[in-house]
Amino acid sequence: MLLNNIRSDKSLGQFVRGRCEDEGICVEFDSKVDSNDCVIIKVDDYYNSLKIEKRPPSPDCLILQKCNSNQYLITIVEFKDISTSSSFEIDKMLGKFDTCLSNFMLIKFKKYFNRDYVRVNLYFVSNIEIHRRDLGDKMKILMNKRFKFRGKSYLIQPKMPTPTIKPCY
Repeated sequence: MLLNNIRSDKSLGQFVRGRCEDEGICVEFDSKVDSNDCVIIKVDDYYNSLKIEKRPPSPDCLILQKCNSNQYLITIVEFKDISTSSSFEIDKMLGKFDTCLSNFMLIKFKKYFNRDYVRVNLYFVSNIEIHRRDLGDKMKILMNKRFKFRGKSYLIQPKMPTPTIKPCY
């Protein structure tokens, strides 16, 4: 019901996509995940469509995944191809996740997203080797920043290109 309501919403439905991808990088889905149980929203496209002078930074995708009758999992994804841009602005990157959690989910579309979730994943997907000892200061800041959503804290998880969305457990 919730997923269908989002798909048919006049303003939000136009930003529903079949894939979560940007900058030549994408997210894959495990074969056990039914595509009817997921909705992918291009949050960045939504904010870019607004006719406002100062657009807030926003992540590439929000994936809402149905787990069972009334439980859902959220994955917010930001892609960054570090090979084509030597660096990224840490404040802008942190702002993307903050905009999604505090503005998009709790203000703009709270009727859909202001709820508790089985899990909230924050993915920063880049080609930076995440298992290296020296990730650099920017990656350390990203990985240590705590985001609050409905009284719970969440950390950004760095991922290598083409992470897989797994079924809810």
